[in-house]
Parts: sequence; C-alpha cells; structure tokens
Amino acid sequence: MEMMNPEKWVFNLLLPFLFIRFCTSIDTLTPTQFIKDGDVLVSSGETFALGFFSPGISSRRYVGIWYYKISEQTVVWVANRDRPINGTSGVLSLNQDGNLVIYDNTRNSTVWHTNVSAVSYSARLLDSGNLVLCQGDSGSGGVVWQSFDHPTNTLLPNMKHGLDRRTGLEWFLTSWKSRDDPGTGEYSFRVEPNEFPQSIGFKGTTPLWRIPLLLKPSRNDEAKTTASSILNATYVNNRDQVYGFYTPINASTLLTMFLDEFGSLKVLTWVGEWVEFYSVPGDQCAGYGRCGAYGYCDSNNRQDFECTCLPGYEPSSAEKWYLRDASGGCIKERKALSMCGNGEGFVKVENAIIPDTSKARLLMSLSMNECKDECLRNCSCLAYANVAEEGESANCITWYENLMDVRKFVRRFPEGGRDLYVRVDAVELAQRRGIKQKKVVVVVTSVVLTSPLFIILVCWLVMKKRRRGNQLNFISNYGYMAPEYAIDGLFSTKSDIFSFGVIVLEIMSGKMNRKFHHPDHDLNLLGHAWNLWIDGKAFELIDPVMEGSFPMSKVLRCIQIGLLCVQKCPEDRPTMSSVVLMLVSDILALPQPKQPGFYIERSSKEKHERSVAQSSPSINEVTMTHLEAR
Repeated sequence: MEMMNPEKWVFNLLLPFLFIRFCTSIDTLTPTQFIKDGDVLVSSGETFALGFFSPGISSRRYVGIWYYKISEQTVVWVANRDRPINGTSGVLSLNQDGNLVIYDNTRNSTVWHTNVSAVSYSARLLDSGNLVLCQGDSGSGGVVWQSFDHPTNTLLPNMKHGLDRRTGLEWFLTSWKSRDDPGTGEYSFRVEPNEFPQSIGFKGTTPLWRIPLLLKPSRNDEAKTTASSILNATYVNNRDQVYGFYTPINASTLLTMFLDEFGSLKVLTWVGEWVEFYSVPGDQCAGYGRCGAYGYCDSNNRQDFECTCLPGYEPSSAEKWYLRDASGGCIKERKALSMCGNGEGFVKVENAIIPDTSKARLLMSLSMNECKDECLRNCSCLAYANVAEEGESANCITWYENLMDVRKFVRRFPEGGRDLYVRVDAVELAQRRGIKQKKVVVVVTSVVLTSPLFIILVCWLVMKKRRRGNQLNFISNYGYMAPEYAIDGLFSTKSDIFSFGVIVLEIMSGKMNRKFHHPDHDLNLLGHAWNLWIDGKAFELIDPVMEGSFPMSKVLRCIQIGLLCVQKCPEDRPTMSSVVLMLVSDILALPQPKQPGFYIERSSKEKHERSVAQSSPSINEVTMTHLEAR
C-alpha cells in the first residue's frame, strides 16, 4: 500500500472544514464583500434570505428579509422602508466604520445605515431572521446591533415586544402604508409600561384595541385557547425591562405575527399557504371601549346588544343605547347615594377581561381579602382584581378612574379571564346579595312589567267568547265595519289582535284611543304612536308614570308589539301565539311594523320626507337591548 504524502494528507483532513466554511459563508457579509441588487444573503438553515426586493406592483427597491424556501414571498423586515431606491443601482455593504450602509450609486448618496460606535467585523443573517452586526474576529466581540431591535411590521418568534427601561429602546410594530408600500404606516402595536403592562393597538395616538399582559388563563379555564394551541407566550416585567415574546409549541411549525395595513394584528401559519390562525380585533367587543366607561361587552351575546352596564351602573342615554350606540358609556344608578362608609361593597363580574390598566395600581403579595380591604378603605377605589400565578404570591390590582374596556373573556390568546370586583352602593349590594335573592328581584320586576299584558290576554279570551254581541254593538254604534273584520259573521282572529294592540298602546301611553274606529276621524293614538315610531321618538309616547320604573328596552318592545298588532293589513299582524312569545322572550327578534289601520296620513311634503327616511335601513329591525331590571 502506497504511503500518502503528508501534505496531501493534511489537505484531505482540512477539506471538509474548508467546504463547510465555504457553504456557510453565504450567511455572512464581511468588510471586503458587498451585496448588489440581485444578490442575496441566505441564513445557514436556508430559512431566511436578505436582499433587494420590490413589494407588490411597486418598482421601487428596498433591502429586506423574507422567508427563503416558501413560494409566496413574505417580507418580515425592511431596512430603508421610508427611503426606497429607484432602479437597481443599490448596494449593501459594511463601511470603514463597521456600519451597514445602503448606497444608491445613481444618486451617489446613502439612503440607510446603522449607527454603532464600535467597529464591527461582520454582518450575519441568522436562521431566526435576525440580522446581526458582530464585533471582533469571527464575531467574538459579541453583537453590537441587530434587526430584532428595530422591527417593522412583523414580530417573529423570540423577538421582543416592549421596552428596555434602562436605555429607552422600544420594540414595537408599525404597519406598512399599503401592500405595495412598506413605508411607516399610521398603525402601531406597542406595550404601555405602567404598573400593570398592557399591549395596545393604535391609530396615530388613538387606542383601537388592547391586550392585557401578564394574565395567563387561570387553572380552571378551559384548556387551549385559539392561538395558545400553537404557540407559547412569555412575559417579562422587572426594573430593567418589560416585554413579551412568543415561540411555536412545535419547532417545525412556521409562524409569523404581523400588523397589517388596516391596523389588525394577525397570527399566520404556513401549510402550503399562509392561513390566518388568530387576529385582533376578532369580534365586536375587541374594539377599545366598545361599550364606553363602566360598560361591559359580551361578544357571546349573539341575539341582544353586546353592551350592558357594570353592576350599579345604567346607560347614560337610554335612547342611544336603544339604537345600539354605547359610546356614551354608563353612569352610576343612584348618584346621590354615597359609596364611602355607607354600607357599600363589591359585586363580582366573573371571567372578565380586566379594565384598562393605564392608571391602575399594582400591590404585591396581597391575599384576596387583603386586596378587598385595601380597595374598600379607599373611597376612590372603584374595583379590584386578584391575580396569582401558580407557585407565586398573589398580586392585587385596583382601579381609581373610569372602568374602561371591560369585556367577557372568550378564551382568545393571550388574554386571560379574571373575576373583577366592582364597587357598588348599599342598595345594589342588597339587591344582588345571594343568587336566590337576585333571581327573586329579577322575576318580581319582570312580573310587575308583564302582568298588565297578561291581564289583557285574559280579557281577550273573555272577549273572544262574546264576539257576536261585540260585532252587533260595533255595527249599531258606528254603522261601519270593514270587510276584513267580517268572517263567517264573527270577528276574525286578526281583528282581535288589532284590539289587543290598541289596548297595549293605551297602557304604554296612558291615553285612550276613542277615535280609532272610523277612517274619517283625525291624527288618533295609533297615528300618533306610528309617527313617533318612524321618527325614532317612540320613547315620547311613554306614560310619564312608567318612566324610570322599568327598563327602557322592555317598554319600547311593548310599544313595538302593539304597533305590530294594529298594522293595516290583517295578514301582516302576528297571531296571538306569536304575541305571547314576543312578550315572554327578550331575545326574540321583532320585525319592523308597518302603517297601522285607521291612520290619517300626513301632508304630501311629510309623506315625501317619510318615504325618503324609510328607504334607508331601519335600526328597529334589530333585536332589542336587554337591560337587567333593578
């Protein structure tokens, strides 16, 4: 066997290492190299690439990082997002100071550069998607700059989102202007570093939606929320930093989180194409302050209005809430009743997303009772919540100003539901003390409201047995009877419904309808009620005696039922069985009533105005708001 030449033997020994170095060098840029338009830097695992690109239909050139192996180009970071290059004359390189520089050869100008004082040795694209500048030979001096510290619209796994309290460096997302323009858009997603941090989506300086941080689902929550089934979220909050980051549960899962050009935060996963797995805002309650101050939003409430008021509060404007406008929020029900040393207490709102924590206070290591006592002894404290992670001491959160953006937890990552305890006066506390007492109060109040209507039903049954006598009296007294009211010599069922509707409107208004029997008589109770209804002023019909005694939604619902019963065409009127369902169910949607019988129309000008108004969609076709009786 021939002996191998020593030099050849050494060469063969080093060859694999030389080959490895050659293969991995495509992820690193040194001072003697540059990247011109058309060249790319590829991470060692070939997950990401860096180079020049044009977004969408734009011809402008940017330096960015995108996923390397997937078919759909998905850019996750852009260097010169606000200073594009026209044409393909751009070059990316390390200058003599060790900073990364994008140079436009056509204009002989620098369009973007890093700003580090330490001389760097190389720039390397990591398989995490992070572009780093390293100091010293082979990067031995550590990282002096990284793209993860300067995110654009995308948050990749292990990227920080928050604030370095020591340096003031903030990690936050800003949207693109459009799909064809990666310039800094008007939407941002950032962490508000108060005592109890929260993430907020902004349009300019206006909050659009909110995600409380440091609130993991409690142990009794249902397992696996929408997004937490594919990723883990971690939050850090100490004297130096406050931030969050996420990692995929399955390392092979390709995930990305980005703020789109419309201000929505989306989580996408790659399954041959990008599939949206989660987004914020995801429902009507996710919008910031949907139900105003002291309001409570429940997106699970598919039939009724999603907004109600927190315990002890009522809508600031019943009319606006009836029209599903809750922007004005809620106000204290009994304004004159003090909640300071006057028998007040707390009512629990279960499984809630806690209110805006911008001005909340965080008290460490307090038990539930200690947290309650701390809030109770301070007359300015409006609510409290107790948060305790497994293996950690409990933390007490207290609120002292408007309780804003409270909503029901619907098991959507990364928010966790917690019990919120709202301060109420002694009257409210007495009404709500104990489940049995609460049910009795609600049932009694409902019975008080609906009893007159059921009495009417009984009277209607009695009247039904006396139809023939009623018919003869009707004809002899008025000498008139419309054909639709005569079927087999008796009042029809629809005629009885008409009478029932008249009585309902009389009860609601406290007025008699003595002139409704003949079409030649002048603007009667039915016409008056109808005109108020189509003008959106049905509440003006209500008897002043009833105002404040019952929820506005129930009273307006009764008026609508009455108008449905007195519609001009008998086939449009509901059956009595339908009326019964309408009265006993608050979630049954009611149709928009049509013109009543015996209605004297307005002038031609008024008719024209009404026809124009009725051509637009009517808010009264939606389900009534359900406000809890008190």
